[in-house]
Amino acid sequence: MLPDEMKFVEDEEFRINALPAQGEQSIAVQSDMKKWAQKQGMWPQEQYGEIIHYHAAARGWTQEGFSGMEIIE
Repeated sequence: MLPDEMKFVEDEEFRINALPAQGEQSIAVQSDMKKWAQKQGMWPQEQYGEIIHYHAAARGWTQEGFSGMEIIE
């Protein structure tokens, strides 16, 4: 196989078997959550799962009867 062909095969393998990546929105929410937790005095001693729960509640993201997966029309 020629070097260009080998490079193509490697690139295709990485494309097909891609590793997960964190998106910009996820990074922004995580950064906001950390800042919020620091202001609340929860960072770093509180469990991360608890910080997620309290942050979501403070933002109004936990509403009775909603899972967060609803489609808004």
